[in-house]
Formats: sequence, structure tokens, C-alpha cells
Amino acid sequence: MTFFEVLCSNLFSFSMTVLFFTGVAILLLGPVPYRDKTHGYMVMGALLAYIVLVAFASTVFYKAGMYSWPYGGGEILIQYTQIFGSMLLIRVMYEKTGGTGLAVAVFLLAAYDFGWNLEEIFAPDKVYHLDNLAERWEYLFHEWVATPLALVFTAWLLCRLEVGKLYRQWERKKPGAAVLVFLGLYPILSQALQELVERFEKMEDFNPVTAIIFLLVIYLIFMHGAREEMHREQIEAQQVSLQQQAVYIENLEGLQREVRRFRHDFKNMMAGMYVQAREGDLEAVQSYIQEMVTDFDMQMGSQIRLMNQLANIHMAEVKGLFLEKLKQMQKQRISCELEVLKPFRGTALRGTDLCRCLGILLDNAMEEVREKEEGKIHIMISSQDGCTTFRVKNTLFSSPDFPRIGTLGYSTKGEGRGIGLANYKKILERYEQALPLTAVQNGYFVQELKVREGS
Repeated sequence: MTFFEVLCSNLFSFSMTVLFFTGVAILLLGPVPYRDKTHGYMVMGALLAYIVLVAFASTVFYKAGMYSWPYGGGEILIQYTQIFGSMLLIRVMYEKTGGTGLAVAVFLLAAYDFGWNLEEIFAPDKVYHLDNLAERWEYLFHEWVATPLALVFTAWLLCRLEVGKLYRQWERKKPGAAVLVFLGLYPILSQALQELVERFEKMEDFNPVTAIIFLLVIYLIFMHGAREEMHREQIEAQQVSLQQQAVYIENLEGLQREVRRFRHDFKNMMAGMYVQAREGDLEAVQSYIQEMVTDFDMQMGSQIRLMNQLANIHMAEVKGLFLEKLKQMQKQRISCELEVLKPFRGTALRGTDLCRCLGILLDNAMEEVREKEEGKIHIMISSQDGCTTFRVKNTLFSSPDFPRIGTLGYSTKGEGRGIGLANYKKILERYEQALPLTAVQNGYFVQELKVREGS
């Protein structure tokens, strides 16, 4: 075959490879976040460039006889070319760098090797002579029909094994350097194991055991890391639960003290009202009752309403966050009203990301009204029509520059700030179903986050 013919065949073959890589990457990392048309064009350009460059390199390797190098030197080089290209793709598509990009790239290659070896089971030790028309057609059948079917089966199997869920939990664990080094050595270790297996099994060219072993090892690495991360999250959830119980007990003890005070004063209040009623002064009695209701509302009513609203929050992480922030506001004498319109159980956002976002909004609101007598904060959570809305509204005492809000380093509080909203914006870029909104309404600064559920 001429160089051009081999190149065309490789272009088609690597197009299937990239399609498989993209599908497994989405399985691991979720849908590609769409930011704008420019990002979409960059992704398409990166995919096409990857196909062309790897196909061209593979063609050069084939025509130069590099695949015949001892110990699979040519295969190792082309696999590292694929890993490097996949890391660049992950960088463009998901903005994942470093260890995440390497882990995903190696897993894509290992999964592809598994699928390719799965197809090769039906044609072991087969060396095609492409100059022979019959063998060329047989080769094209295996490349363009049997291999795609094997890759589809591999993707289905990975989906059934919930590899994506395991990987995302493993990624949150922050994998260590030793694991990343092991993954980075995959082409070399795979080839060494292949040579070892072939020597003991007396097979010259093909043995599927290597691909199966390495895919299983990587899967077990993900599973082990995911279990450790789940255990850590369970411990954190228990700690949050204990903190919530401690705060609840503290609030209940405070209510109990207020009830005792009110009960102590109630007899004196009733004695004063009795005298006014006996004298027939109904207007004074009504005014007295109104004062009693106001005193009760000031001492206990607001606290009871707050506890009732917190009871509507059924997501442990968010409830713990609000308990902590409300406690800080009470200490700083910041007026705050919490309104949870319906029972809130969760959103499409990860719990850690949601708490980070809400924490940033609450911290900014607290900083704006701190030590301001007229400063107020209103927090609202509403879940309806498949959408959850979080609104944090605070009295505005400054004049923000709207185009610069969320820009790293910009803040109305002075230099060395402006990090929170920039991080808030960066977190939400990973979620297509999240829609942030910033506005000024009637002297209040409003930060609103809408999350479409079931997306």
C-alpha cells in the first residue's frame, strides 16, 4: 500500500478511536461543558487535529518499519503520542490538567486496548498482507466492523460497572504521585507484561491477557480510591450531623431560657393588665396585649421561625452551612431572615460545590452589612417546576461595577480581595444546568442561583 492509502485507512481507524475516547471521557467526567461557540470550535478543532496528527505519525511509523522494533518500541512511542494528545483534548474539553488529564488519558487507552484485544480474539496471531486483495478486505472488515462493535461493547460494559461514578469519587480523593507514576508507565509496563506472557505462553504476536489485567488493575485503583473517598465523606457527614445537633441543642437551650424569662415576667404583665381591665380601659388593654405580643416575638418568635425554616432543609451539608453562618450572624448582631418555601432535599450540583457557592454568597453579604445598623440579609430557597432557586439579598452600602463583578481581584472592599466571586463563577462553569444572576433591586444587592433539576 502507498503512504496515502495507509494514511487514509489510519484516518478512518483513528476517527473511530477518537469517537470511543470521547464517549468514555464523557462517561468519566460528564457532559462537555458548553461555554460559547468559540469553545465549541476549539473542541472540534482539537479533535480533528488529534486524528490527523496521530494518523500521520502512525503511518510514518508503519512505512519506516518502526513497529518491528524490538520490545515493541514503536508501539510504546505511538501510545505515548496518543496519551499526550488525549491529555490536550481533556484540557480543551474540560480544562482538566495534570494528574486528572493523565489518569483519564491512560484509562482511555487501556479501555481501547481492551476493546481492540477483545476483537482480536476472533483472529489471533493473524498477520495481514495488505498487498493481497483478499487479506486487505479481511483487514478492513476487522478494522471497520468488528472493532467498532467490540468498542461499543466495552463502553457498555464500563457504563454497567459505573466506572464514571467510581472515577469521579477517586478524583475527589486527590490521587497520590505513586499512582500517577504507575499510570504514566502504562505503555512500558503493558509492553513488558506482554513480552513476559508471550514468552511463557509461547505465543508470538497476540495475547489478550495483558489488556484485561491492566484494565482490571486501573478499575481496582479507582474502586479503592472511591471507597476511601466515600468513607471520608461519611465521616464528614457524621461530623456535620454532630455539629447540627450541638447547634440545635444550643438553640433549644436558648429558647428555654427565654421562655423562663417570659414566664417570670408574664405574671407581672398580667397583673398590670388586670388593673386596666378592671378600670374598663379597653384601649389600654389592647395596647398592653400588643406590647406583650411584640415582646414575645422579639424574644422567642423569630428564633422559633428560624428553627422551623431550618427544619425544611433536608440536605445535611447545606443545613450545616446555614447553621454555622446564622450563628456567626447572631454573634455579629446582623439581622437575617431565612425563608425555605418548600422542603429542600438536594440539587443537581455536587454537595461540596453547592456549599462552596452558597458560602461565598453568604460571606459577601455578611461583609457588606457588618457593623451597619440598617444592614439586613434575606435568604430564600425555593424548589418548584423542576428548578431550585437560591437567593441571597443584602442591603447595599457601596456602588459595585457590574461588568467587573466576578473578575479575579475586583472588590468594593479594597485591594487583596475579590477572590470569592471569581471562584464562584469558576465552579458554576462546570454545570450547564446552573444559572447565576446578579442584580440591584430597591437598594439591595441580589445574588441568585438557579439550578435546573434532572438535567
